[in-house]
Amino acid sequence: MKRNSILVLVLTLIGLAESTKKDLPSFLHVCKRDDADITACMISSIEDLRSYLINGVPEYNIPSLEPLVMHDFFAEEAAGMKIIVSNVSAWGCTDFFVRGLSVNLDTLQFTVDVDIPKLRIEAHYHLDGKLLLVPVKGDGNLETNITEVSARAELQGSLKDKDGEKYMTYDDVRLKVHVGGGSVRMENLFNGDKVLLAMINDVVNRNFDVFLHELMPVIERALAITFQQTGNAIVDSYPYNVLFPEF
Repeated sequence: MKRNSILVLVLTLIGLAESTKKDLPSFLHVCKRDDADITACMISSIEDLRSYLINGVPEYNIPSLEPLVMHDFFAEEAAGMKIIVSNVSAWGCTDFFVRGLSVNLDTLQFTVDVDIPKLRIEAHYHLDGKLLLVPVKGDGNLETNITEVSARAELQGSLKDKDGEKYMTYDDVRLKVHVGGGSVRMENLFNGDKVLLAMINDVVNRNFDVFLHELMPVIERALAITFQQTGNAIVDSYPYNVLFPEF
């Protein structure tokens, strides 16, 4: 789930890394639009910003990534279940590695590939339906530890008129995620029956890949919406000619 939180950071840099120095905080490295290698410049900017991500910088719309918090994550019916996940907190997001970054300022298309070694996630869940063909119902806390997370985000921007100037907006964010392995522990299933709870947790963990595969499309959609909203909140503060100066 939150394993892709670093993509929020990349949205921040896409929206801010090419602003004028006057508008940027001193800790954010500036990349000019005509930079011969703008990709390398932006990756360097991300590395420069890493130490500021533990607490975040609210005045520049840069969120804290330790932990990254999402209150209303998703509520959907998927894989035979009605599932609600909220109050998500994820630790380990700042240990990211940007494997690749593609920037096309002519079409406002951006692609980023990110790896994170491991994440610990805590959340609240509500579940009613069948999980791996077993009828389950519960409402409580869950904890997940996942490893070898890799994600690709594709973003499409466009320009809009506001207050006599042009502003960029992200019209579409698409996200694909792969997880190498992990484990999950849920509380309060089967009205607190400890025997059944232990059984379902064991079944889920022995079939973790199947469990995650069933939920991943829902998780990817929820994350894409979150990243799109965050990215637009950032770039909406700056006119396009400030974000992408012509010099």
